[in-house]
Amino acid sequence: MLYLVGLGLADETDITVKGLNIVKQARRVYLEAYTSILMVDKDKLEAYYDRPIIVADREMVESNDDEILAGADIEDVAFLVVGDPFGATTHSDLVLRARQLHIPTQIIHNASVMAAVGATGLQLYNFGQTISMVFFTDTWRPSSFYDRVKENRQIGLHTLMLLDIKVKEQSEENLARGRKIFEPPRFMTAGQCAAQMLEIEADRGEGAYDPGSLAVAVARLGAPDQQMAAGTLKQISVTDLGAPLHSLVLLGRAHDLEHSRRRGGQGASIISARVDPPECLSPVDWTFINTSPSLCQISPKRYSAEHRDALNFFMHWSRCNVRIHTIIQEVDDAAPNNLMSGDSEWAMRENFRKLYPDAMEHLPHLRFIEPLNPNTEKFAYPAEPYVFICDVVVRSEDYIDISKEMAKGITQAEWDAMAELRDAIAKDEGIGWYAVHNGDLELAKQEREAWDEEDGVEESNGVAHRTELSTLTFNQEEQKMEGKFSRGLNDRIARLQVDNAGLEQGDQGRSQRKQSYPGLLSSSPASDPSGSEIAVYKRMVIYFLERNTEYKWCHFLVTRIDFTDPDNLTDRIQARDSSRLGRVTVDGISYEYLGTGSTSLPKSSNLLPAKPLTVTYDSQYSNFTFAAGPVEITASFLSSVLPTDLCRTSVPLSYLTTSVRSTDAASHDIQFYSDVNAAWVASENNVTIQWELYEGSNLINASGHVAGDPDPSLIYSWFVADCICWGISLTYDRFFYLQQAYEFAEGMDVPLWGNFTYSSSPMDAQNFSFDSGFSGNVRYQYFMQHSLQGVVDSDYRPFATREPVFAYSHDFGSVSSASVRYSIGSVQQPIVRYLSREGVVPLQPWWTQCYGDIHQMIDFHFNDFEQTQVLAARFENQLKADVDDYYGANMAMVFSNSTPSISPPWTNTSQGYNGTDKYGKRYIFDSANGYGFLDPQNFTGIAVPDVQEAEAYYSIVALSARQIMGAYTLAIPPSSGASSNSSSNATDPLMFQKEISSNGNTNTVDVMFPAMPFFLYANPDLLRYIMEPLYQNQEGGFYPNEYSMHDLGSHYPNATGHVEGNDEYMPVEESGNMILMSYAYYKFTSNTSYLLAHYPKLQQFASYLLDFTLTPGNQLSTDDFAGRLANQTNLAIKGIVGIAAMAEIARICSADDPSVAASYASTAAAYYTQWETYALDPARTHTLLAYQWRSSYSLLYNIYPALLLDLPVIPASLYALQSAFYPSVSQAFGVPLDSRHSYTKSDESMWAAATCEPATRRLFVNGLASWLNVTSTDKAFSDLFETVGDGGYP
Repeated sequence: MLYLVGLGLADETDITVKGLNIVKQARRVYLEAYTSILMVDKDKLEAYYDRPIIVADREMVESNDDEILAGADIEDVAFLVVGDPFGATTHSDLVLRARQLHIPTQIIHNASVMAAVGATGLQLYNFGQTISMVFFTDTWRPSSFYDRVKENRQIGLHTLMLLDIKVKEQSEENLARGRKIFEPPRFMTAGQCAAQMLEIEADRGEGAYDPGSLAVAVARLGAPDQQMAAGTLKQISVTDLGAPLHSLVLLGRAHDLEHSRRRGGQGASIISARVDPPECLSPVDWTFINTSPSLCQISPKRYSAEHRDALNFFMHWSRCNVRIHTIIQEVDDAAPNNLMSGDSEWAMRENFRKLYPDAMEHLPHLRFIEPLNPNTEKFAYPAEPYVFICDVVVRSEDYIDISKEMAKGITQAEWDAMAELRDAIAKDEGIGWYAVHNGDLELAKQEREAWDEEDGVEESNGVAHRTELSTLTFNQEEQKMEGKFSRGLNDRIARLQVDNAGLEQGDQGRSQRKQSYPGLLSSSPASDPSGSEIAVYKRMVIYFLERNTEYKWCHFLVTRIDFTDPDNLTDRIQARDSSRLGRVTVDGISYEYLGTGSTSLPKSSNLLPAKPLTVTYDSQYSNFTFAAGPVEITASFLSSVLPTDLCRTSVPLSYLTTSVRSTDAASHDIQFYSDVNAAWVASENNVTIQWELYEGSNLINASGHVAGDPDPSLIYSWFVADCICWGISLTYDRFFYLQQAYEFAEGMDVPLWGNFTYSSSPMDAQNFSFDSGFSGNVRYQYFMQHSLQGVVDSDYRPFATREPVFAYSHDFGSVSSASVRYSIGSVQQPIVRYLSREGVVPLQPWWTQCYGDIHQMIDFHFNDFEQTQVLAARFENQLKADVDDYYGANMAMVFSNSTPSISPPWTNTSQGYNGTDKYGKRYIFDSANGYGFLDPQNFTGIAVPDVQEAEAYYSIVALSARQIMGAYTLAIPPSSGASSNSSSNATDPLMFQKEISSNGNTNTVDVMFPAMPFFLYANPDLLRYIMEPLYQNQEGGFYPNEYSMHDLGSHYPNATGHVEGNDEYMPVEESGNMILMSYAYYKFTSNTSYLLAHYPKLQQFASYLLDFTLTPGNQLSTDDFAGRLANQTNLAIKGIVGIAAMAEIARICSADDPSVAASYASTAAAYYTQWETYALDPARTHTLLAYQWRSSYSLLYNIYPALLLDLPVIPASLYALQSAFYPSVSQAFGVPLDSRHSYTKSDESMWAAATCEPATRRLFVNGLASWLNVTSTDKAFSDLFETVGDGGYP
């Protein structure tokens, strides 16, 4: 027997009595010592347990587990784990391996940090996802935790962070050299965790948290000397809680009970106990200041310098009597982090680095401050249309010799660099010093008098100091004082002083600068020698709450960048996202049809945007046309949907064909340019990217070459990869056989293994060239020469550092038409991590057995374009014909890519409109409300008029087809991975799906279920391929629950199941789905052997439905975002329909015993009768959202499978009832999902539509098509959207 024994948290005595007895009788005892540690050494454990202990490090547990498992089938082996045995996933893997060897296992649970964290005073049910924080390195700063934290914070949940420990770890050098030399143990502290979190927030800038976010640090939880401290992340980042182990909790919303526990002295101590907060804040108010602000007056006397760091978060509070607008504590803590979003700050800085690399080299700390208007009384101040560019802050006393401060704060090279920036972007502006004063003088004078009375302060220095401050004025004599700064504040205006004031005694360089940048920025514009006025910036005042007055100086540049003007914004800020650029040059003028790369180049009459003309799509193509002077550009994207061709379907590449044709019947000089940037493969902007260029399968070296007479058959491919490689050189194996921890991992939905490929060919071009390098240089090279240099940049770097791009150029000479082709995609090999009877194994993509290696796959795909077009047209034509056939001869034929007809009259009015649709139905419409089109007699909704339902339906299914296929991958199954009763064979792939735009689960059953109709239509075998991994896992004994699993893995591409059975709890939902999908596959294929193979598991799922479906209790349905709800009407009917389907399955699989099928059928009928009594409104007008909730309703989409599969359990009267009801609650873009919200689901709307009479069906179909047509978004066809307003995403 293998025993996994939890030891608890602190010392040898925390073991349970049961665990201690097992340890004492075990033949061998192992102590796992790398996921966590106890706070006592091994000797104490051995003495207390009276057994020798073998320390099991990472290598033993994960690579040499045979030693642990040897003999465990005939003798007792104890494996000791700090905390609880299932606190780390590696222990689950050990249990799986034991089961594969038929070794019995037993788990002895114990306390873990997951439960003990309740000692902080925070309630466990208010915790969300737990994350792990690893030590950052110079080349690796993973931020995947950030998204989980953001999700928790958005719904008010606390986040527990488990911190990294490094025990018996090798350095990168020793690891690379194979030397068994280990580094000293390291244990992450709560302070290090907080500091790393703030780094990532500064990079990401999405506001998941900030330096003032509240957290609780925990040290040595469960030990006698355990310690806790509550405060802000910034406070905790500089807090030392002593010896390990540490954890950190980032707070969500605090419950009243949690507040009361802390006030009662339980839970975490407050950091302010060691550094007293201002007296106007109680400890609890300070700790929870984000949720319970104190209305107080802050006395600068009581705010000493030692509080400055601790209270940064407090300084933005607007309700105290002193009005705070902006604080510059250090430059990194200045306004950009608070006033300008992180993405904007990042984009501005990177754009400057691209545009002005020489200047930026001398200004490494440049920051952008978007100032506020202090004259605005509201807390949410509007931003001013200026940007401060700030580099160095120096601190000085009252009287300042500027020449000395210049020497300390800035070098001549830095000053000259600032001047270069000024001349480039703000020619008429000034460079100067900015005085940061300690307060508003008018308020300060009043408050100082109050402080004197209150505090009885008589110190002469203090009085003199205050008197001096209260009488500061702008003074011409002070201005003339050599070497002194004119410290005036007039009308609450901070003065800006350019470098000529007080710098007459500088060196020659300073003298020259004086000649170049004269003038004082004051309340009246000054003039430079040329007579130009120097603009004055009057509005920014920065107050400091400090008892001892201190001035800070920042040299800066003021430039007018108006953030309220989108044109100016795009001129200066280049998007951070993955980008692709396309240009066509016609007679020397370049027209940009794809991307916005021209914004990083000088404005020129020879560089223009192409003018968009039309956009069309079908099930295969997206086509965009543009006017470009005397030619028309067509950019045609082809992502072929070929559901019966598994080899072509498995290729992860798409085509872009760009063509031009003359519109004036003349020939023109034509060149094409296209590039992609490195952000396609990087989840973080500081991770080094590597790239290579191949000609066929031959690597091109750094010098490259330019093909003077290009071979049209050659295919060139850029390979771009995320390099988290510890110095390993980039080789062919580097891309596809990584042995790093980032295989099968994602960051921000970007795969962290494999590579991105971008391919093209000379085709019919007279000249073909390529290039890689800094985007500004490569794009400018093409702009000037209309060709590229043929160089492969060897300077591997992050995408945020001199943005690398990878480009192709085609020159066709003088022609009337021309065309180029590109292929693009992200390639992972291996593709999925899969739990099978062989253990956890990597699976290769299906295309490898079709085409070979990646070069062969790219070659086939690129040259297969014409055949792919033929096959794509075949599917597209069949889809159109089938839609036409369904709607009948009286309906209009379906046309895609057609010229839009004249808009209906109701689209051109903001007033109410009355009309008659093509069916003679009168309607009223008012765009000012959210009701859509209404029947004037009873005010029920009617379908959007003047739209053919057939065309509307085609637009929906054509767009859906590509999105469905795009979410799936095909993989080669493991050699013996199938379960003993599997219906698959060696020639069948396994199919995997990612739950996109959600939590990233693998093969989520209720996400597969809505795609079932497409699979049944396009290729029913696809439904079998996607269900097969789920069956293999559950029939292989890897899932302990009696009902169907929710998904095959917590995050794609890890299809490792849930051996603990702790997947998302949707038992009725998923059990019903698996039965219905399995029967649907049989219904459309007559594959009896499939049902027979899985009949025992289907019976198990049906048994659960028999017990729980009629009253499913407080369960989740597929609409889990709406939350749990007891006895959901729609969920219960799914289970009832599932039982009816099980009756049909039993007729086949238990043919020798008809009573089995009869029992299922009679139960389904009886359940339905009872269901009606609970589910229908007493007036019998519609079904309710939940049993007997009279004021509610919902879409009853789960009756659609009964109609689809000819199951007799649902009477026609129920279909008619719902069909008549839906128009009474419809909105502009459809019927809401249920009465709790105004949003709806597109897939569930279409299922409901399929159960309705034609008029109601049109209401659904035309409403969804209208939403697709009239709403704007940069996202894909969503399954969730608002039915009112702008139809946005909830």
